[in-house]
Amino acid sequence: MVAAPARADSSRGQGRHFLFVCGPFGSFTRTLGRSLRGEGAQCSRVILNGGDAFDWGVSHASPYFGPREGFGDWFAGVMRRDHVTDVVIYGDSHPYCVEAARVAAGRSLKVHVLEQGYFRPFWITLERGGVNGNSSLPRDPCAYLEEARGIPAPIEEWLPPLTPPAVWNLALYHAVLWLTTPAFARFRLPYQYSLPRQAFGHARRYLDQRLFRGRHRRRLASALDGEGELFLGILQRPGDSQLRVHSAFPSTADFITRVVKSFARHAPASARLLFKSHFLDHGIEPHARSVALAAKVHGVAGRVLFTDSGDLHAMLPMAAGAVTVNSTAGLSAIGRGLPTVALGQAIYEMPGLTHQGGLDSFWAAPQAPEPDLYDAFRRVVVGRTQISGAYAIRQGVERAVPEVTRRLLSQ
Repeated sequence: MVAAPARADSSRGQGRHFLFVCGPFGSFTRTLGRSLRGEGAQCSRVILNGGDAFDWGVSHASPYFGPREGFGDWFAGVMRRDHVTDVVIYGDSHPYCVEAARVAAGRSLKVHVLEQGYFRPFWITLERGGVNGNSSLPRDPCAYLEEARGIPAPIEEWLPPLTPPAVWNLALYHAVLWLTTPAFARFRLPYQYSLPRQAFGHARRYLDQRLFRGRHRRRLASALDGEGELFLGILQRPGDSQLRVHSAFPSTADFITRVVKSFARHAPASARLLFKSHFLDHGIEPHARSVALAAKVHGVAGRVLFTDSGDLHAMLPMAAGAVTVNSTAGLSAIGRGLPTVALGQAIYEMPGLTHQGGLDSFWAAPQAPEPDLYDAFRRVVVGRTQISGAYAIRQGVERAVPEVTRRLLSQ
């Protein structure tokens, strides 16, 4: 549902100073900053590296050149000096965002969190305080059923493909970051794997999927067309904060091992399990090997498979159930009426949406989601936290920024 553009009123933001820490790759924060200043607010951004400067610019900026452990004290000084009233962070798991939110909360300032949308791809998230496992959204089904009564059904409006421009924005950001490393010598990326290793992994995976497309399709078709009920294991992107911060699994391999072990012990003998990689997986971790090893150890080789190709949304109608940590793909499964079990902290982990009673009971008696509850859940979550648009493309930014501006100024 697209909100009406924010009404131009140069006094609405008087007395407010929004300080950004990190942001989605591309022009989104720069455009949002101009919009907020157009409403009378002050708006600036912390610059941690050259990529930040490339996306934001050099005006209304506070560069930080120190080590990570000194950031909190420096940030507190910036907030005092500039009379900051609001802190806007991108995600709540990046180390600099975590520290910024901690310092801001200690001064009783408002903390707003931007994130990718819960209902991707054409929504973005804006919440106060935290997102995902830290979200203030209720975990009580009755709260959703009650609140949803006065909320209209959201309408998703489609945009052009997001992946190519998103990859381009990411590549530009990190190229500039690398080129300007001498100027920000003490900045450290919070990634599990180095940039060169990730770049090489993505390139190798891309070439493999293009050069051996026919082989991947045949293997996937064979897995989908087999006999017996098919369960899907939805893998997170390795290193994702959803996995690292909001679950008990140290790695994707640990998730695979846990799921295969339970499947081997409790699933019907005719059932099959297919693990699907994340579409933005960097290809570094050997998921196929982890799946094959776990299947062999637990005596279910031939019934447990892995695919690094295919459209997950096209697979969901063929499945009897889905297992995830806390991926937003789990919401896609629930929205299709597919029994789903979430093994991490997820905003949708509650009776009536996900299978209750643990993973072991899931295989033989998976509990299907309640359509009325999912409808209420979606209405409330979109109404409270989602904004139509996207970070990666101009049309998505133009759609989202007026409503983000309105909500920030109204909070």
